[in-house]
Amino acid sequence: MAKTEKLRRKDLIQPDQFISTTDILIAYFSKHKTIVTSIVISLIVVVFFGLWFKSNQNKKSLSMESLYFKLEQTILVNDNNKIKKMEILLDQFSEGAQKQRAFLLLADEYFNNGSYDKAIEYYQNILDRSSSPLNQQLANVGIAYSFEGQKDYKNAINAYKNTIKHPFEYPLFDVYVGLARCYELNNEKNEALLILREMQTRFSNNLKIDSVNNKINELTQ
Repeated sequence: MAKTEKLRRKDLIQPDQFISTTDILIAYFSKHKTIVTSIVISLIVVVFFGLWFKSNQNKKSLSMESLYFKLEQTILVNDNNKIKKMEILLDQFSEGAQKQRAFLLLADEYFNNGSYDKAIEYYQNILDRSSSPLNQQLANVGIAYSFEGQKDYKNAINAYKNTIKHPFEYPLFDVYVGLARCYELNNEKNEALLILREMQTRFSNNLKIDSVNNKINELTQ
């Protein structure tokens, strides 16, 4: 009867298969207890920080929306100190999308009150700080209307042109109308006619295109 050699651990070439994976992990953790503990604690801290940050951001967003709602309500009140109250609320906003929307509201209110310099200042703030294409377009339109209100038609023309160069969601028909109007008021009738004729092509299906045709007839008589 052939002899069967007994397998001994010291004769194994591969890692000891008699040791289970659990044993290996326990041995590793025991040997590197400090490192493993540090990694686990770091992961726990990262997870809790992420949850805290997300919760904090949600609270901040809700707080800013609530403040924006107060700003909207202030506009509806017939009060001589309305703009001052709006500015006080604006100072309470943190930087972000809600603050830029608040700047637009205040700029529009200055415009409606005929305070064109202040309106331009607030609209310019939006152009300088906001990354929203729509906010920037609304600010450009506001600047154009404000310059037109000051009878500064040259700067109004430039602002209208900037809006047309960077179209987004604002209805460009009214922007073209404003541009043609400012050319006419600046005694540049030929340029006004060029804009109006461009409108005939660009906005041929617009419901208000008849007003453009009538204006062309008026300027060419």
